[in-house]
Amino acid sequence: MGQDKLGLPWRGSTVLAATIARWTAVREIEEVLLVRRRRDPEERWPRVRLLVNAEADQGMGNSLAVGARALPPDTDAVVIGLADMPEVASATIASLVAAWRPLGPRGIVAPLFEGRRGHPVVFGAHHIPALRTLGGDRGARSVLREHAADLALIPVDDPGVLIDLDRPEDLESMP
Repeated sequence: MGQDKLGLPWRGSTVLAATIARWTAVREIEEVLLVRRRRDPEERWPRVRLLVNAEADQGMGNSLAVGARALPPDTDAVVIGLADMPEVASATIASLVAAWRPLGPRGIVAPLFEGRRGHPVVFGAHHIPALRTLGGDRGARSVLREHAADLALIPVDDPGVLIDLDRPEDLESMP
């Protein structure tokens, strides 16, 4: 977008604040780890720990690795979401966590809306070491590809799992 899209206005707030509000409303999530390029003293939310990734230019994979390395050793699972997806419903996030629980440490759960896989994605503890080694701009696709047998696609009735704000027209096309 040519600017910090997370600070752009979104439904009476900002893209980031709207996203954080959705995530912190999910009781099943103990703590939200927010990986940012730099620390902004204005950004403070309950249950949110800010992590600074000085190498954010290396891509999303690098940011995911920073977050994965910050997880406590006894973490059962991590739910990876994108800060520029403010329309994912809190109930959807909670339902993905609930769908993951019976799958255990090897389980991976992703939402499916109208035949398209979206975000967020739940990774069981077995996959956290692989997330810690990510780099580049490919995100966790390599982990998903390598462990495809562990992936469960969960149909959801939430178009927000596909709404990613990457271009100015993405903002303009929203009602």
